[in-house]
Amino acid sequence: MRHDDGDDDGDQDGGLNLTPMIDVVFLLLIFFLAATTFARQEVELDLRLPSAKSGTQGKGEEQLIINVFADGRLSVGGREVPLEALRQKLQAAVARSAEQSVLVRGDQDARFGVGMQVLDACRLAKVKKVDFAALPAK
Repeated sequence: MRHDDGDDDGDQDGGLNLTPMIDVVFLLLIFFLAATTFARQEVELDLRLPSAKSGTQGKGEEQLIINVFADGRLSVGGREVPLEALRQKLQAAVARSAEQSVLVRGDQDARFGVGMQVLDACRLAKVKKVDFAALPAK
């Protein structure tokens, strides 16, 4: 006599096992998130660069990017820094690499005095190459 308790080991659900596919999709998602790099210099959306008719396009070298905002704020690597901290960062970067170059991205409405303070900080830190970013004139 057979007792039926509703637990049939011989019957299969017949459904599709999606667990391996979900695992693969999740791993691909993580891979593409980790492999995608964003240009740091393009992250600052509230920075409006001036335009220039002359100049050359930058090479793929590692530059320390300094953003100068219209209200006088400074940021390096996406973090806001005061002028004294900027000097320390520049000195540390030059200590690591004597050939460290700097790219200054100044808002078109930024005060000239703040730009001069940034240039002075670069000179005191003995940065040999300082470039300025601008958009091509139309």
